Amino acid sequence: MIPQAQRVKVFAGGFFIGCIIAAAIALYRAAGEEGAPLPPLTTFEVTTADIPLPELPFPHPKPFKTWTSPETAETRWLVQDQSENLWRVSQNGDAVQIFRANELQVDGNPGIETPALRAGLEHNGFEILSFDPLTTIFTVAINPFDANSIEKNARLLVSREPYILGAGPIPFGTDKLTRFDTNLN
Repeated sequence: MIPQAQRVKVFAGGFFIGCIIAAAIALYRAAGEEGAPLPPLTTFEVTTADIPLPELPFPHPKPFKTWTSPETAETRWLVQDQSENLWRVSQNGDAVQIFRANELQVDGNPGIETPALRAGLEHNGFEILSFDPLTTIFTVAINPFDANSIEKNARLLVSREPYILGAGPIPFGTDKLTRFDTNLN
């Protein structure tokens, strides 16, 4: 049996060490947030004009929404395929990109315990749709009805470093989630 005085010393020592670790984590996160501010996201306006979609690799009905940017002349559409998956199609000049509109891939830090990563994602309002425990890659749900939803949510997730290593859209034709580098500034 351990004497009461020794229990108090062990408890106090553990509490002191925990406080130091918590302060170090807070300072580390604060140091990472002092970087250069991110450039503003492109502004988009909803349009009712019938702007033709580029040729897509899947059959689709009429788009749900169409957005245009007066700043960059980019056009974005929200389109549904035969399987009822939502896709964001972006066209800027000749460049066309097709991403899942309602999901993001999140690269969790393998050094952080999985329950902590899950709790952090859920605390920030992200519903976890799938998870690969071997790679700590998550798929989370996002709102598809905002033209900048992918970029806004990816920025929020990446700001949770060191817990989250990266976040980004899931391109059309991608079946398996893998680690990737993203630059959605």
